[in-house]
Amino acid sequence: MEADEPILLAQQQLTGLVEGEAPNTTDFAGVYGSKLVPIARVLADLRTLASRVLAFAQDDDLARWGASDLVRRCNSYREAPLTTYRGHREAHTRGSWVAPTDAAATGLALTAALDSLNGSEPDAVIDRITWLTDRLQELGESAAHCDIDKWSTEISPDLVTIVLGAVHRSQGRRAVRLHYRTTTGRPQRPAKGLDVPRARAQKVPASLWDNWTLQMMPVNAGGNLRWATVQQALAISVLQVGVWINLPQAQQLLGTDLGRKTVSRTLETLHAHEASVEILRAVTMLADVLDQSGSPIDYARRREVFGRRREFIYPEDWAGIRRQAGPVHDAQAYVQQANRWIYQRLTGNPIRQFPAPPCPDPLDTPKKYPQFIFELNPVEIDGLTRVARRLLSTEGIVEPLTWEPDIPHAVAVDVRLPGVVRESIHHSRVHDVILEGALSASAVARKLKTSPAHVRCILDRQPFNRSSPFTQRNEKWRQLYLDGLSATQISQVTGGSSTSILKELRRMGVEIRSRAPERVYGHLIQEVIHRYSHLGESLQNIADTTGMCRATVRNILVREGVPRRPCGRRPQPT
Repeated sequence: MEADEPILLAQQQLTGLVEGEAPNTTDFAGVYGSKLVPIARVLADLRTLASRVLAFAQDDDLARWGASDLVRRCNSYREAPLTTYRGHREAHTRGSWVAPTDAAATGLALTAALDSLNGSEPDAVIDRITWLTDRLQELGESAAHCDIDKWSTEISPDLVTIVLGAVHRSQGRRAVRLHYRTTTGRPQRPAKGLDVPRARAQKVPASLWDNWTLQMMPVNAGGNLRWATVQQALAISVLQVGVWINLPQAQQLLGTDLGRKTVSRTLETLHAHEASVEILRAVTMLADVLDQSGSPIDYARRREVFGRRREFIYPEDWAGIRRQAGPVHDAQAYVQQANRWIYQRLTGNPIRQFPAPPCPDPLDTPKKYPQFIFELNPVEIDGLTRVARRLLSTEGIVEPLTWEPDIPHAVAVDVRLPGVVRESIHHSRVHDVILEGALSASAVARKLKTSPAHVRCILDRQPFNRSSPFTQRNEKWRQLYLDGLSATQISQVTGGSSTSILKELRRMGVEIRSRAPERVYGHLIQEVIHRYSHLGESLQNIADTTGMCRATVRNILVREGVPRRPCGRRPQPT
């Protein structure tokens, strides 16, 4: 052999380990970290990994560590039947308890094992043993944590977690990657029991914070991803990092009543995205931030104190806030929306969990809550914030009303998340689009090419004061309309959409003129009437003949007062 053959280099390294005077080593930092590790543990892991090489490696794998003649010698040994203690010739099976009696098999197996453990970082080691996990998957071998433990009674927890890291990377199993923390740092065995997730649930709202969700929620994701559902699913995932806890247990700790299938489907959609590994890495790092730095808010206590409460602000108090802010919307109709806003700030729960009032108000529509928060101005938000802080003080809770952990530099720079950063759009641009006549967050989002959730998050922190600029704008619209201009003409002169102009004019009490019927097909009116009334043709036949659509033909007949024929099959002439 040449002096630089892999098998000879492995023999030299192994001889140094066995004959060295020091009982410990730091040569395998990728597996054991920078701490001193007993050489006996390293040798035990080498034996375990070498036995897996003999059991599962193929010729292409073995060719990386030895020449073709060595591979043939090794395969001859592997294919020979094994004689049992009963004296029978049985099919060859190999476990860690079988010491190879062939030099080529021993050399190749230990060379492969040493090469796998020699990485200086966990990711490097995982890359080196990916071939083994691929062979396990091809053969249908189970690679759960309990099965890897059975490879040998001597296997160390460090090697188990590294192998599982490779398994989870190749198989893409979301939950176990969170349990074992295999997407970032060093994989670890999950902690048992509910002590860790219960402590973490006190620091996490049932709907994850806006900034984190914005960056982790894909902008263009396949499947049906809803903002509120993604917030709850990610909060549940935070509780699963590094611990054995399933979805129902995590949901119970957070107090969320989202359907289990909905949570699973949302998480699978996130996992199917090309940036799924980055999302899981960000979730793991968020869990680390909470474990290390904690939270100034005890969300578990907030959910217990305020979670079942139906009323946070009285109608007269909300009406007073509305009088200060200006009549943008009716105070009585939106008092329940104000209750929902305070409920969400106090508990961190999704709006869907807000308890229904015992006597529902016909003016209250929960689906209009997004529009309500879109139209809130700074005066209203300040008033609602004062009410919420007063409620905290009444319960003896000395905490900030809201809080959100900062996104670490490692996440902002090193992790390529598929979402958007809230600051990517300045709040002044959102305000300008609203001033142009945008009536909803969706309309603003279409204009700025972003998501409605992004717009709402911006307005939540930088609300738009509609009082002064809207009053001047609306008065100009009113004057132009009274001067005889149509809504379309006004939009061309001042900007904004004709729909928003008409809505504001109606709210100001301006009587809207009826639109003049379009006479694009005026020269065909008599022909349409003749064909329908005298020739008895159907609407579709008339539309095909004249080049109009069926709805236009029907509208012409209605506008001209032509009596309609009864529906059904007409009698055939005799």
